[in-house]
Amino acid sequence: MRRARLLLWSAFLGTGGATALLAWWAAQRLIAADPGAARLLGLAGLGGVLLTAFLAFLLDRRFLLPPQVLARDLELRLENRGRGPTLPPDSLLAPLLPALSRLFARLAEVERHLEGARAEATRALERERQRLAAILRDLAEGLICCGADGRIQLYNDAAREILGAPPGLGLGRPYHLVLDRLALDHHRRLLRDAAREGEVPPVSQPFLCSTAEGDRVLRCRLSLLQGEEEAGGFVLVFEDASRRIAGTETERFLEEMDRAWRGPLASLRAASEILAEAPREGSEPATFLLVVEEETERLERILADLSERARQFVIAQWPLSDLALADLVVLLRERLAEREVPLELVDRTGEIWCSGDSFLLGQCLLGFLEALARDFGVRRAELGAAAAERAVELELAFAGATPDRDWFRRWRDGPLFGAPGGFTPREILLRHGAQPWLVPGEGGGRLHLDLPPATGLHPVVRRRALPPRPEFYDFDLPEVDLEGRFDQPLSRLVAVAFDLETTGLDPARDEIVQIGAVRIVGGRLLRGESFEQLVDPGRPVPPSSTRFHGLTDAMLEGAPPPAIALARFKTFLGDAILIAHNAAFDVAFLRRKKELAGVRFDNPVLDTLLLSALLDPDTEDHSLDAAAARHGITIRARHSALGDAMATAELFLALVPRLERRGIDSLGAALAACRREARQRQRLMDAAGSGHD
Repeated sequence: MRRARLLLWSAFLGTGGATALLAWWAAQRLIAADPGAARLLGLAGLGGVLLTAFLAFLLDRRFLLPPQVLARDLELRLENRGRGPTLPPDSLLAPLLPALSRLFARLAEVERHLEGARAEATRALERERQRLAAILRDLAEGLICCGADGRIQLYNDAAREILGAPPGLGLGRPYHLVLDRLALDHHRRLLRDAAREGEVPPVSQPFLCSTAEGDRVLRCRLSLLQGEEEAGGFVLVFEDASRRIAGTETERFLEEMDRAWRGPLASLRAASEILAEAPREGSEPATFLLVVEEETERLERILADLSERARQFVIAQWPLSDLALADLVVLLRERLAEREVPLELVDRTGEIWCSGDSFLLGQCLLGFLEALARDFGVRRAELGAAAAERAVELELAFAGATPDRDWFRRWRDGPLFGAPGGFTPREILLRHGAQPWLVPGEGGGRLHLDLPPATGLHPVVRRRALPPRPEFYDFDLPEVDLEGRFDQPLSRLVAVAFDLETTGLDPARDEIVQIGAVRIVGGRLLRGESFEQLVDPGRPVPPSSTRFHGLTDAMLEGAPPPAIALARFKTFLGDAILIAHNAAFDVAFLRRKKELAGVRFDNPVLDTLLLSALLDPDTEDHSLDAAAARHGITIRARHSALGDAMATAELFLALVPRLERRGIDSLGAALAACRREARQRQRLMDAAGSGHD
């Protein structure tokens, strides 16, 4: 606006000035010949300047200045939350004042509404924060949440108690002040690598970690935060396992017992073999020798079985999971490079998996390789493996001087860098059920370990991806009033959207082959709370139906019969409102089987087809595909029960705001609207049938 005013004044003053100059030039030419005319020309030039200035002032005052004044007044009023702008009564913009005053009144009303909503949201967040704080406070397990930068964002009372109230524990403090960085970073990297390989969030299996000071051993579970803003952050849940894990008396007793019987039994076996080769005199010594041989073999089997059971008992005390030995080699190479150990490690493990703690086992082998390189100048080693019946035989072969037994004993029983609780290599390997021994060879040697075989428990387990927004808690659930539930707002219903796949279209003769359902609570679609069940119809599925939903007799083999499947569905449903598209078809199948299943499906039913027809009467196609497309809903897994149930739930939530604008804002009003629409459509069908006849 200022620029427009400047241009206006410049144009008019420029025109007036040019006119005055022209008149002055002409007057100078005429002043000698006709002084009177020259004087008139001078007065005309001066009058032109005054006239253009007056016109500029008038236009500026009437047309350009009022919008600028109005804009400045509006800004002041908005800042001070005034009632509305003011202008002179003769202003050309004066007719705008009533509309602007109403706009300001509406704005003030909206601000009051927003202020109230903001205050209520603040109170709700505070209530939720207090509830979550109470839950975290009462958890027996310690919990620490860290951001991508590794700084602590949240911890509970149990974490402080389990960690021994260390001075480094506090909001905004780095986690490595209270927890062992090596172990935690190892498992964080394991999870990040798994997350990059797939699209679903990984979940870590338990592992061991020590405190930063090494005085406590923790049994931990680590999960990465999946949100975009939290990428790189993690949640760690842990408990104190020092007493249960640090004590090795039981394991040492079992180890000593195992060593104790092996020597005498080997001597007994050797003696029986010598006696068997000696000349026999008479049948009685031969019979006695046979008894000794049989009893020796039986004792060997018993003790071998007891030894294996003791080994499994020891293994069960630690959190072990499946580990690809090739990944262990990669880990060892990285750690050797980090610690600047000049040793080349060759992978001969193939695709063999074992069971173990990847971090602790890696630290143990790393310590052995580092000691070899330091004490004997070993520069090359090979890690090989072979799968046996009850174990994975791991061999670490190296070239160079062969360590003696005393050196190996010192390494085996000495402290190990980075091991939680100060565990020695012997204790770590014993927890893996491994008896390490060193086999000397020409120009080197081999470290031999028998590790547990893979069990199927992987360190990273993938699960079905959940929606970005957590759906598994709600502290503001609507209260269910079975007496007055028909007055419940549609936006606060507890409902279940469902769909059935069947062998045909006749509820009197056909059977259910699949049930899919999903819950809606308080206007939220809980994708994580779904129900999907195949059903054995007790008869072959017609090919025409298979072409429609893709279910075959082989796929339904072993599925529960309708009675059991419907009883399970009723348990999932409870007292919730049923929602279906073309509900009459699906409900007819449910109610036909109620006696067989021993349950009643008398829940109120809303039909999204009828609601769609009510809101869009000029549209002919109200199929699920068409209605979903009109509301921008993508149907995934069409003609599967759960896929159609999800689409039905999304469609219902899209229809709710439109129904509310029509005054249909409660369950009772929606049910009445469905009944009216159903009767109207029935009359139209009857009329069409009569006209056709």
